[in-house]
Amino acid sequence: MVEIDEAKRLYDDGLDAYRMGDYEEALDALVRAREFYAQAGDRVREAEALNDAGVVCIQLEEWDRAKDYLDEALTIREALGERSAQGMSLGNLGMLYQRMGDKEQAAQAYEQSIEIFRELGEGRNEKAVARQLSSLKLKKGKFLEALGDYPVGGEEEEEATGAQRMVRRLFRLFGRVAGGPEEEAEADEDDDDGDDGEA
Repeated sequence: MVEIDEAKRLYDDGLDAYRMGDYEEALDALVRAREFYAQAGDRVREAEALNDAGVVCIQLEEWDRAKDYLDEALTIREALGERSAQGMSLGNLGMLYQRMGDKEQAAQAYEQSIEIFRELGEGRNEKAVARQLSSLKLKKGKFLEALGDYPVGGEEEEEATGAQRMVRRLFRLFGRVAGGPEEEAEADEDDDDGDDGEA
């Protein structure tokens, strides 16, 4: 199908531009990819493109557009029952609110995201979001609460998916921007299947 092929090409172009730091180009490609996915009726990938466009808008500090894209992605993911993807969108909303300085809304979004990842047994994603929540609470002067949010223990044995690797890189990036803990950067490995590769 022409729409799907073009959408995939644009989506990949958007991710490449994002990695290169060309956020305007990334946003343009992701928004256009979303339109083609919508025309093709591929709601899963439409939500993915919307979510990633929201992340790019956070980088551009276009708060209203970021919220619109992330809210729309979350609505679609809720309708489709995609719990893990919902957790990712909520984590991104938390980052948006944190960057905007709305600590209460950020904490709420992070907590909802953590709850979903915990429910699904996605410990790595849960841990990544919990670090952001801890950083947020430290900034609010809630040291003991922050310690309680930071998971301890070894990493899970299972191999991380492309989406999980990408979301961890995003949380590390925003952790550095927000003054949170830094980790070693992981190799930039992505799945080629296009499933939930968050920008």
